[in-house]
Parts: sequence; structure tokens; C-alpha cells
Amino acid sequence: MLQSINKKKIYFYLVSFLFISTIFNNNLISNLKNVFKVREVEVENVKKEISENILSNTSFLKGENIFFVNKNFLIERLDKLNFIENINIKKKYPSTINIITQETSLIGITYIDQKKHFVGLNGKFIFEKDIINKKKLPVIFGKFNPDEFILLQKELLKQKVNLSHINRYYFHKNKRWDLYFKNNIIVQLPNKNYSKAIELFREFKISNKIASDTIIDLRVENRLILKNE
Repeated sequence: MLQSINKKKIYFYLVSFLFISTIFNNNLISNLKNVFKVREVEVENVKKEISENILSNTSFLKGENIFFVNKNFLIERLDKLNFIENINIKKKYPSTINIITQETSLIGITYIDQKKHFVGLNGKFIFEKDIINKKKLPVIFGKFNPDEFILLQKELLKQKVNLSHINRYYFHKNKRWDLYFKNNIIVQLPNKNYSKAIELFREFKISNKIASDTIIDLRVENRLILKNE
């Protein structure tokens, strides 16, 4: 009889222990979930208006478990904001997401479907409404890929051509560029191997004073033809 009573006590204590442990564990899990909820998103290295735009696009993170925030997904989402580049996401435990990025440099203005866009050094077209721009930029005409324009500018800089002296670019359908300088000099580049043509132009410019309203035709390989408008 005594043995039966002891067994009942053991079962009672065991069930009580499991019950109390379950309540404790549930409370512990619940508390941990609250501790690791995302409460704050920080944005570094950008202006106030861009930071506010990024925060608006990441508001869904608030209340999410920080362990389950997918950094790659977040980078892909932010990459759709064409005015930023070099995105880095850090988790600051227990409850903060830190976004480190920067505003891309603007290198030109173009028009797509009669709407003004900026061209970013990140290789993207940027809506005018997304940028407050105070910098004077060249206008680019024609249908072009931003990467093609970036390559052209890199080559011009390599050849020590002053980009601030160019106020317009025109990209032709046969994939060649015309450069319009501020003193009404037009440089016509070939659609292939324009690096040699730019080098020829630079050497000629060093040795000669070029009059205004001059067209420098470099479309034929290794030849420089001067025309007056």
C-alpha cells in the first residue's frame, strides 16, 4: 500500500514538474521572441531625404525576428532604389538592423519617354523625383546603356580630357558617340576602338589651337578630319 502511495506521489511531482517547466519554457521563449524583435533600423552615410526613403522601404522589418531577417533579400530589395550603391547590411543584436550605403554619383541627364532622368555612376537611370541635384551635368541624347556612357567617360579621363568642358553627348543608332564641347567644337568618334580616336584628338589638341564651330571627324581609323560649320 505504501509503495502505491509513493508511486502516486512520484507521478504527481513529475506531472507538476513538467507542467511548471512548460509554463516557464513558454514564458522564456515568449520573452526571447520579444527581445529579438527588430525595433530599430539605422541608415548610415546618406542625406536625410535618402535615409527617409530607405526607412520607408524597410518599415516591414519592424517586429520581425532579427534572426530570420534575410540580408540577401534585403539587399536585393534596396538595390531597386536606383539612387544608392554599395549596400551593406549588419545585424546589431538584439534588435537593430544597420544599413550602410551611399548615394551614387550623378554623371549626366537624359530623357526617357520625354521624362527627365539622371544617369548614375552605379550604371542606372534615376527618376528626377528621387534626387535633389545642384550639380551642373551634361545632357546625353539617344538611346544608350548607362554602362556604355560610363566606359566612354573613363576613357576620356584616362586620356586627360576635361569632362567639365563637354556639355552634351549624342549616342547614335550605330553605337558611336558625338561630343559637344562648350566652345562649339564637336568631336565625332567611331563606333569601334574609340580609345585610339580620343588619343589622336588629345594629341592634336595639345599641338594646335582649335577654332570654335569646328567639327573634328575621327570616324575613319587613324585619320582626323577638320570641318567648319
